[in-house]
Amino acid sequence: MSFEIDIEESNDSIGIDFNKLSLECEVDLSEELKPQPVAISVGSSLYKGNNYPIPYGSYGDFSCIVGASKSRKTFLKSAIVAGYIGGQAQYYFPDIKGHNTEEKFVIEFDTEQSKYHTQRVLRRVIEMVGNPYEYYKGYSLRKLEPKERIQLIEWVLYESEYRDKIGLVTIDGYADLIKDFNNLEESTMLSNNLLKWTDETKCHITGILHSTFGSRKPTGHAGSSVLKKAETVVFTEADGENTKVTCDYSRNVSLEPFSFMVDHSTWLPKVVDGDEIINTFK
Repeated sequence: MSFEIDIEESNDSIGIDFNKLSLECEVDLSEELKPQPVAISVGSSLYKGNNYPIPYGSYGDFSCIVGASKSRKTFLKSAIVAGYIGGQAQYYFPDIKGHNTEEKFVIEFDTEQSKYHTQRVLRRVIEMVGNPYEYYKGYSLRKLEPKERIQLIEWVLYESEYRDKIGLVTIDGYADLIKDFNNLEESTMLSNNLLKWTDETKCHITGILHSTFGSRKPTGHAGSSVLKKAETVVFTEADGENTKVTCDYSRNVSLEPFSFMVDHSTWLPKVVDGDEIINTFK
């Protein structure tokens, strides 16, 4: 019997202190580990007489919004960002709340839209919040190559003035960080980067993936890889004037389905109850 050795793979392990690495990765069964702190919640659940927030996303993990074109994925992302920041956002989506957000930056990366359209999305969030938020920053990465997009994101996370103070990051969309969303190696690299960035910086990252035409499944190997590794995956589905939001995958208590619509007089999203807008303005 003979074995083939991948010389390149073997060389990659030279110089690694596996004793140190194993100690870093070992799970101590006697240690009382605390759950990941919640970054964003949608509603609450009752457990032993107490109400606990249902996590959409935790600090140190990532989530994903999946939907077809024009299913208002970016509007949902704006609602999540606004809810995280707070202010008057509760009037639009009362159940979406941010946790431990004090003096934490919110960074948005848009890979598809021009600076003009990216700015419109960012201003939508501020309008929902009701006042300027000094910790809110946005970038349009449309003109960059996938490798450059990753490099800029890493610079912001690890080297910019915002490092160590970032609470929430959004990436619209995930698949634009690689050249070929059907390339298995690139797709694995994408999900590994998301796991690495969130683990090392302790922020929460949420992003957007397009679904395959005529299906709810996210596009390509990239979609499959992100779906398998994400803490939470929600799906948007256009239903006339409304958009249905469902959560099929979660490592926590699953989010309850809800719907929202876009008010055409303000172009701001609002949660709906049946056919009626929930109006919490006083």
